[in-house]
Amino acid sequence: MKPIVTSALALILIATAALGGEKKQDLSLSINTGKDSHARLASRHETRDARLVITTRHGAAVILLLNDAVAVQLTDAAMSEMKTKDDAGFLEELLVSGVRLALGKAVEYPIAHIRSAELRDGVLMLTNDEGKPVFNEININGENVTHDIAPSDAARFVSAFRALKR
Repeated sequence: MKPIVTSALALILIATAALGGEKKQDLSLSINTGKDSHARLASRHETRDARLVITTRHGAAVILLLNDAVAVQLTDAAMSEMKTKDDAGFLEELLVSGVRLALGKAVEYPIAHIRSAELRDGVLMLTNDEGKPVFNEININGENVTHDIAPSDAARFVSAFRALKR
């Protein structure tokens, strides 16, 4: 499967905030999986179907522990911020719909190819079977998603991941 090379899917959602007619927090997203063929774009997951869900400190993304993969996706709250004002024109609606469609996905990594999950200096570190970091290039507002997790949540994730790997 092709790696996700959306090195600047850096979709800056300033436009959607402006279209909504209210002052909202801007959101920027960048994803670059490089040559890691195990990372894949997948359909959005229902959080209730995950074994464990942890949310970034800023509330923009969640990391989900599924039965066979770890996934990262925007939170429902972040997705709901992407809307147009009531009197939006066709092009505004089209722009926001396109952004919602593009961002309404998850990036998944199969558990079978994740060697370890650790807590290092309060940061969640996932390492693949080649010894390289997983999700290291998914940034929201310039912050790596695995670094934007509360240490207590990261520790819970590590424990649940290790139990599942056994």
